[in-house]
Amino acid sequence: MKKNSLGKLWILSLISGLLLAVPYIYPHCGLVSLVAFLPLLAAERIATENGIRHFGLCYYSGFLLWNIVATWWIWYATPAGTVAAIILNSLQMAVVFRLFRFLRKRYAGFFPYLALAALWCTWEHLYQDWQVTWPWLNLGNSFAQSIKHIQWYEVTGSTAGSFWILLANGLIFKTLLNIAERRKAGWWALGATLLIAVPIVLSHIRYAEYGKKIASFSPSSAKEVVILQPNIDPYQDKFGGKTQRQQDQILLDLAKANLTDSTFLAVAPETFFNPSRTAGNILENYPVGNPTLDSIRSFSAGNNVNFIFGAVTQLNYPGVENKPTRSARPMGAYSWYDLFNTAVFSGRDSSLSFYHKSKLVVMAETVPYIGNTSVLGFLGLDLGGGFGNFGIQSYRGLFVTDDGHKIGSAVCYESVFPNFFRDYIKDDGADLMTIITNDGWWKNTSGHIQHLHYASLRAIETRRDIARSANTGTSAIVNQRGDILQPSPWWEECAIRGSVYPNKEETPFVKYGDIIGIICCWISAAFLLIGVFTRRRRLS
Repeated sequence: MKKNSLGKLWILSLISGLLLAVPYIYPHCGLVSLVAFLPLLAAERIATENGIRHFGLCYYSGFLLWNIVATWWIWYATPAGTVAAIILNSLQMAVVFRLFRFLRKRYAGFFPYLALAALWCTWEHLYQDWQVTWPWLNLGNSFAQSIKHIQWYEVTGSTAGSFWILLANGLIFKTLLNIAERRKAGWWALGATLLIAVPIVLSHIRYAEYGKKIASFSPSSAKEVVILQPNIDPYQDKFGGKTQRQQDQILLDLAKANLTDSTFLAVAPETFFNPSRTAGNILENYPVGNPTLDSIRSFSAGNNVNFIFGAVTQLNYPGVENKPTRSARPMGAYSWYDLFNTAVFSGRDSSLSFYHKSKLVVMAETVPYIGNTSVLGFLGLDLGGGFGNFGIQSYRGLFVTDDGHKIGSAVCYESVFPNFFRDYIKDDGADLMTIITNDGWWKNTSGHIQHLHYASLRAIETRRDIARSANTGTSAIVNQRGDILQPSPWWEECAIRGSVYPNKEETPFVKYGDIIGIICCWISAAFLLIGVFTRRRRLS
């Protein structure tokens, strides 16, 4: 009996793993996540009530399969990093599920399933601020390609989407369980129906209403943007195949061909400039004399256009005895320097500003620290963007234009973090957002598509238009309700010209942050604390 049941547990766990991956691979499949946990919950019930051992390997394998199917494409950039990310992320998911199993033996009714939703969202909430973090597969992201269903993220943020998904799975499971056991299931079915239908219906209404709002925007408030996609191969040309001067010419020719007299902003991708012996470096202490920076500043002033582009920049700390930052590198006696993955702003009024990417890709752009000591520096790998142990800044900086607009520029991976992205608006008042990235590392896989659609989530949460420049694609304008407008072809040199609309209003999510995540932390603490002192139930 147990041997046969163990085989069922493996099958059910793996089915859940595949279902959880579906929304990340196929468009408009977010609703699949509302039933994706059902096979796993069924397996857990069989394992617990029959005393089957080694079930942990089954559900860990299910989470592992989810991670592999949805994020295998990291392998193109770093095989070792892929293995680490997938194994560790799956392990954390399995730990959360193990805590759920612990609580199910101590609580009756629906409480364990409520606890699972709270525990999972607690992990997602806390995980975003850890040194080693990979929130790519947060459950709320399942609806990134089904945005008509989740316009309410403007109120709650995407963590509430995770809570909704798990709660729906729990209610549907209880409904089916009661039907199978020939018990009354009407109230459970009603609860599941309302939980799923009400948010979706309200969301579709909000989507239509916001469409009318966008249509009512005054043409005079529109700002013309030109989004540049130079399509420089990151493997063959970006870091050696083409000189920086050749790359500069490609970018500026592309900009010149697409700018008009009305263009307000041009946006170029992440790490467009990378320092080398021939290209020199961009020294923030004295930002003159670099050919790339000088040519872009001259172009910006000469064409009366604001310009944002990505670069690896350097900041020196002369006359400093002790290490000034944990990422600083020595440069002779009493001298240090930092390298940054930077968004550079060249204003049409000749102003110059720098924003340092501060959510760095672990093992590519940063390594974990204990205090100021790097513990894994010798394992530095290449995942994307720039290279090396970059510095960060502790605040979200904005680019202020000569007419008073405030532009936030999230660099690559930063667009995956809802709370972090929110800070551009909450802390500094950004009325427009840009995302600059280089997704060519992942080749033509679902990776760059997922990354593009995560911008839709950030647009909904903050109700900000986003101009997204990706080196090899997909570049686009994302409007305030999350629609992706004028998406560029993949792996093609091109530019997009369109309009964005500044917005100074704050959504409830911007004002109050991830309230659902915080509440789940307290609920989880209560469940665990009471569970520790509660006698184990007898399950048959």
